Amino acid sequence: FRDGVKSKGNTRIVLRNLRDANGMFSEDALKLLALVTMFLDHVGAGLLKYFLVHTIPEGGAAWQYCDAAYQILRTVGRLSFPIYCYLLLQGFLHTRSVARYALRLFLFALLSEAPFDLLFYGKMTMAHQNVFWTLLAGLLTMAAVRQCRERLKSQVFGGLCSAAAVAAGMTAAGLLHTDYGYSGVFLIVVLYLLRGDRSLQCILSPALFLASYFIGVPLGLRSLENAVDSLGIEGFCIAVFPLIYLCNGKRYIKGHKYFFYLIYPVHMLILLLLRYLLLFLL
Repeated sequence: FRDGVKSKGNTRIVLRNLRDANGMFSEDALKLLALVTMFLDHVGAGLLKYFLVHTIPEGGAAWQYCDAAYQILRTVGRLSFPIYCYLLLQGFLHTRSVARYALRLFLFALLSEAPFDLLFYGKMTMAHQNVFWTLLAGLLTMAAVRQCRERLKSQVFGGLCSAAAVAAGMTAAGLLHTDYGYSGVFLIVVLYLLRGDRSLQCILSPALFLASYFIGVPLGLRSLENAVDSLGIEGFCIAVFPLIYLCNGKRYIKGHKYFFYLIYPVHMLILLLLRYLLLFLL
């Protein structure tokens, strides 16, 4: 909004409608929750973990308090990814151009890679890619599945084509080592396939998402111990699905579409600068 009065009025509308009279949450409420929990997660992963590894002597009281805070922040952060997957699905279902949507995700994936690498790895690396790449792979996979089902009238061939598209999307995320990898793409696809039944969507999606961590075990992509350990923290994502179930699908935030894209690389840059500042002061 160019007019400050309009902007303030819009903010009041958004806040007033975060939850309606029926107890349902707006998509704005989910989006803000995802933003806050993502930030807390990255405070843990980008700041506390760095000091735990590099500056605080292990075993002392300071290290124990810092480690406890790290574990809490990382656990709370598990709420954010399923919300972003759900919002991606809603965007896919309502966008006028999947191509433009994909291009937007691609550009912000490129923009976010340097802050992501520097914050979490301390250098530019291909060892892991930021979550925009996962969302992009999920978007393209959903588009491919929809094309398979629309263009191939045979349920058998349509199903085989869809399965191949899902396998390709999951493989791409796995090979690129994107955040959440093939499991992230799998969650997006499951949300898409179960979109017609919200109850089933919110029950099966987290269950299948967590189960997907074991897909890599027979493929040699991860050990059984690693898969089990992942469930210890990732399992907390279940807590957000009741909120997704209670989403009324309404949005009141207008005119700030790119803010929620930019906040991803910008907040990582802020945390990176804060880390350097704390290192200088300490």
